[in-house]
Amino acid sequence: ARTFNETPVNARKCIQILTKIIYMINQGEQLGQTEATETFFAMTKLFQSKDMMLRRMIYLSIKEMSTVANDVIIVTSSLTRDMTEKEDSYRGPAMRALCKITDASMMQSVERYMKQAIVDKLPSVALTSSVHLMRQGPEVVKR
Repeated sequence: ARTFNETPVNARKCIQILTKIIYMINQGEQLGQTEATETFFAMTKLFQSKDMMLRRMIYLSIKEMSTVANDVIIVTSSLTRDMTEKEDSYRGPAMRALCKITDASMMQSVERYMKQAIVDKLPSVALTSSVHLMRQGPEVVKR
């Protein structure tokens, strides 16, 4: 987590750390809730970097760690900011990560972004948001 707080962000080093974390999770290693939550907080600082590979690893890490960490809601503002970015390569992965961490109780807070995403020019973003809305909030689709 110290590496994530460095200024400027060392993208290569952060990518290696996130890769190791994802590898450990996929090998069945159990992360503690405290460790996972602290990593989530530290990862929010990495959203300042414009490095595309680092961003992809951040999105993957969020999706993998969302089941372990408490307070995954802390990254929603960063993800919703990426969903409204002009950069096409941010919107799709941010949408998929946001879909992974939201549940029916959080649906109202991200509903506006989901509705915007349905009419997005990128088919992957539009499709992902549509599928997620049908699963989590069918009443939104009916409106």
